[in-house]
Amino acid sequence: MKRGRALVGIVLAFALSVWLLPYAVDLPESLLEAPEASLSFTARDGQPLRQLLTKEGQRAGPPLSFEQIPKVLIDATLAAEDKRFFSHPGVDPFAIVRAALSNAKAGRVVSGASTITQQLIKISSPPEKRTGFTKLSEALRALRLEREWTKSQILTAYLNRVSYGNLFAGCGSAASGYLNKPISDLTPAEAAFLASLPQAPGRMNPFRDLKPALSRQKRILTLMHEAGWLNAEALQVAQSQEITLQRFNGGFTAPHALDVAGRRLEASDGPVIRTTLDASLQRRVETIILERLKGLNSRHVTQAAAVVLENHTGHILALAGSRDFFAGDGGQINGAWHPHSPGSAVKPFTYQLAFEKGWTPATIIADLPIEFSTVSGTYKPENYDRRAYGPVTCRTALGNSLNISAVKVLQGVGGPAVLLERMRALGLTTLDQEAEHYGLGLTIGNAPVRLLELTQAYATLARLGVSKPWTLRSDSPVPEGVRLLGEAECFLIADILSDNQARLLTFGPHSPLRFSFPVAVKTGTSSTYRDNWTLGFTPEFTVGVWAGNFDNTPMQDVSGVTGAAPIFRDIFEELHSRPGTTWYQIPAGVVKGRIDPRTGRRLTAQTPSPRLSRDEVFVSGTEPPVAEISDYEPQTGRAFLPPEFSQWAQSRDNWLGDLVTTRSTATQAHLRIVHPIPGTVIRLDPDVPGNGSRLVLQATPKGGVNWTCSTLEIRMDGSHSLAILKPGRHEITAEREKQKARTWVIVEQD
Repeated sequence: MKRGRALVGIVLAFALSVWLLPYAVDLPESLLEAPEASLSFTARDGQPLRQLLTKEGQRAGPPLSFEQIPKVLIDATLAAEDKRFFSHPGVDPFAIVRAALSNAKAGRVVSGASTITQQLIKISSPPEKRTGFTKLSEALRALRLEREWTKSQILTAYLNRVSYGNLFAGCGSAASGYLNKPISDLTPAEAAFLASLPQAPGRMNPFRDLKPALSRQKRILTLMHEAGWLNAEALQVAQSQEITLQRFNGGFTAPHALDVAGRRLEASDGPVIRTTLDASLQRRVETIILERLKGLNSRHVTQAAAVVLENHTGHILALAGSRDFFAGDGGQINGAWHPHSPGSAVKPFTYQLAFEKGWTPATIIADLPIEFSTVSGTYKPENYDRRAYGPVTCRTALGNSLNISAVKVLQGVGGPAVLLERMRALGLTTLDQEAEHYGLGLTIGNAPVRLLELTQAYATLARLGVSKPWTLRSDSPVPEGVRLLGEAECFLIADILSDNQARLLTFGPHSPLRFSFPVAVKTGTSSTYRDNWTLGFTPEFTVGVWAGNFDNTPMQDVSGVTGAAPIFRDIFEELHSRPGTTWYQIPAGVVKGRIDPRTGRRLTAQTPSPRLSRDEVFVSGTEPPVAEISDYEPQTGRAFLPPEFSQWAQSRDNWLGDLVTTRSTATQAHLRIVHPIPGTVIRLDPDVPGNGSRLVLQATPKGGVNWTCSTLEIRMDGSHSLAILKPGRHEITAEREKQKARTWVIVEQD
């Protein structure tokens, strides 16, 4: 009796120890956390673009739930690895006995006995030397895990973590990587194929040799049939299905764009980042760049970059940083982010500033040689073709990208500090020097900028003055936008940049800038032919293109119109043919008029019939004075130009020919205000004696001029007439012998 009780006690003690022993070991820490997923980027429609490796160097998709894993894959996995999974406690005694007999018979290890639970413990633990103690520890942990987790939890964790070879971790990653399809679409044959790989992923590598995996696949299908998970008909179909490998490593689309997107990731971001990129447009942009650069090889143009923005959202639809990411001549440099000199592409912002200060597209600029004194010496701007164009309207000056005119306009609106402040407000972060460092050359592009940021600035013009941040994240809320520029003034810029006639002098009638639909477009070329640009917009899209060489060597006489413009044109033609483009309605506050482009004066039914005229648009209230009979030579209708154009009118630069003339010496008494010129911006400076409020007034011919201004006091200082300045806009009139001339200034307080 005592022996019986002792035996029962021993059995109970053994059973208790067996029950308690698994709790003496801890579960792997990594098993208690969600498996790491690879960071993946998709296009706006969900198409995969790129998948990065995890810290362990694997490709792993987001963890799947038990419900997301198809039953056919579960059945195939159980048939291959652990057919008694749902009946054993974590360790399978029958499998252990079977494996022991097989190994003893073969004289070597030919079969294992690890259950799926044990395998999960193994792949979740740090690598260890395979010893008896290690195997015992894994068995105890498996027993404990089975007591704490459900079978579905264990199976889900295993299928999300197990390696399928070729860096594919988890069944979802394997389905995508080997078959390029979602796991939900697996057939029984494909499920059995995937289930054949975890046992020996190196030896079963199907990319190297498909036969071993297919041999094991056939065995798994048979086991599925024997287990009742596959009927005879389904088995026959599965065994006859050909497995077609379609390798997919997560893609490598738009690497430069995704590099930019990756810099803006936050800790709270999930493993899948849905970008704003349009995958098909991205591929088309990359193809356009590659094809266009082939035609420029002989002129030493090796690289280009392009950005396409959707204006109403700020979404980047396409971004290509080079012709080929893997090119040996700097393909990994992101030309959309690396700063370059923009050349004349900055000019529209100078003219937009001028229009905000009362200038108009009809304002006449004297495009004549001039020198400026700067802190670094004398600065003498020159036009692209070394010509001077005489009297030109702002429309003609901007359309033809005249350097002299642009510099004069910048000087007239307040100098480089005003433009620098505006460009920084528009998001150009590379302009980190003081205004004196750039000088008046800022308007013709002497300061390096990023293509992406300049394209964003153009998008503000495209939105008629409303600024929105660019983004590569489709889940970012669309901001309301902030008004930075005047709506009417931005419309004037768009109208000029879409006017093919306005650029005839420089670009001719049939340049790549001419479209069959309205597009505002501007080119830019650095002075040494190292960079050329084309940027432009419609209400829907803004496109920026840069072309050049990453080693900073100059191109061979390639300007923006021959280098970047063809790429720009092809991209916009693609945009026009896809979603389509429109054009702007004339906004409130903009009025139409007709002007004489030789004088900038307005034409009416009562004015003399001119030999040259064109329609123009103005911000209401800034319309120019009406033309007068005295503006024209009676017999010929030629327009009289001020005396400063006399030498130009007789030179070969005179592109207006006999449409203009200057008054003879006998009649040279036509009154003209020399200083200040219309639209001059003056800042009152407290550091200057008298705040700099004394403005000298000058006119030709000298003497006998009566100066008046309804808003400013006019004083005499000896033989000089002075206007005493105060903040505001002021119109000043000079009168002499029944002749009148007018000018206006804007006075600002520092």
